[in-house]
Amino acid sequence: MTVRLNEVLTRMSAIRTELLTLSEIEEPTDEESARFVELETEFDNLETERAPLAARAEKIETIRSAALDPANVKDGAPKSPEFFSRTTRDPFDSTRAVQARAIDLDDMRGRAFDAVEAATKSSARYSLSDAAAEKVTRLIENDENEGDDGGISRHVLLTGSDAYHRAFKNIIKKKGEINALDPDEQASVRAALSLTGANGGFLIPVTLDPTIVLTNSGSANPFRKISQIKTITTNFWEGVTSAGVNAAWLAEAGVVGDNTPGVAQPVITPQKAAAWVFGSYEILSDSDFATQFPALLTDAKDRLEEAAFATGAGTGGVPKGIVTAATTAVTTAGVATYAIADVYALQAAIPPRFRLNSESLAIIANVAIINKTRQFDTAGGSSYWTNLGAGQPERVLDMPLYESTTMVGTTTTGSKIAVAGDFSQYAIVDRVGMTVMYEPMVKDSATARPTGQAGWFGYWRVGADAVVPGAFRTLTVQ
Repeated sequence: MTVRLNEVLTRMSAIRTELLTLSEIEEPTDEESARFVELETEFDNLETERAPLAARAEKIETIRSAALDPANVKDGAPKSPEFFSRTTRDPFDSTRAVQARAIDLDDMRGRAFDAVEAATKSSARYSLSDAAAEKVTRLIENDENEGDDGGISRHVLLTGSDAYHRAFKNIIKKKGEINALDPDEQASVRAALSLTGANGGFLIPVTLDPTIVLTNSGSANPFRKISQIKTITTNFWEGVTSAGVNAAWLAEAGVVGDNTPGVAQPVITPQKAAAWVFGSYEILSDSDFATQFPALLTDAKDRLEEAAFATGAGTGGVPKGIVTAATTAVTTAGVATYAIADVYALQAAIPPRFRLNSESLAIIANVAIINKTRQFDTAGGSSYWTNLGAGQPERVLDMPLYESTTMVGTTTTGSKIAVAGDFSQYAIVDRVGMTVMYEPMVKDSATARPTGQAGWFGYWRVGADAVVPGAFRTLTVQ
């Protein structure tokens, strides 16, 4: 078996060298292109064969080493057999097999769990926080349930290794050129290119990826704190909603009515958003831009999405915001005014099904409206069951109160100043993976001359909509 493993590794090394040579040909002939495909197929097949051989060889070596170590002997006899069955593995040792989907889902998920655990223990700057690790773990657990067939696990394994982090950092410094990297780094970057829709893009490493590690506690975006979050690796998300089953009294020997509920299947398609970051060649080369870049994109992403989740039109490539999706209005009692009675009317208009039984019941408004609401309570609680003087999130009629900076802050006629309801019925759908592309030469718009700057174009996909619009009520000024 050891002989066969050596043969496989030797052949894979030879194939890798020939593939890299062919990849550098700018205009390959048909014969060269066919040879490239042939070598890729052979490499994938060998990788599938190599993985179990390597795992077995590693296990045998672990058992042999443990048995020879005096520390593993107790009272003159070896420790329990369970001790020797424990092996450690590198979850990233089969990148090609993962890319080719040549390992089963359980193995891939197991490797992804190991990768997350390792990332939480890393002392490097790109380690995962406990909150981010918990989120990624939940995503991996739901991989199969969401119909993604291991897409999240695959993403973690292809973009989470130390080699991929080093390659990403180096490719930022070396101005986006794969050929400027050493062969191992080139392989690490190319291993993930199949996950992105555009050739030449580079996926941000999983521990820095805002589409994954952006947690509720780290976001100023209230919608991600209280809404239903779905993370997918497919092109759209399909849900299932129902108005519920109706029950009825039944007389003795009476015929039961047909109470079959109507079922709907809302579909949310993530829309593309993008950000552009550029700077001088000196800044990009001399600073720790590779680490700062994802944080800059995270901030831009958060602000853009907050606006979309609040008031997005749901057309023209923009997610549908809650103000647009919540179609049932509660009108203020007075013209161009906002009074305490309107708060009670808004709360009472929410259907009991959503008002009484949901942990995601909330009210969202601009800070100007929030402060007007606070001023209704002039006697320290006489108008409300709770005091509005405390910091956010406060509660209004037992509804948590959140600020949306994009919502309207004036009480002019027609303004939609607050939305209240069950936000578990508002879904935000993240398509995993933020891709970045390099622009080596920024030019002046007037003269078209180089400015001595370069830039990175980052894009991601996210969608949003109310899966049950009737779970919300919008307070609209008369």
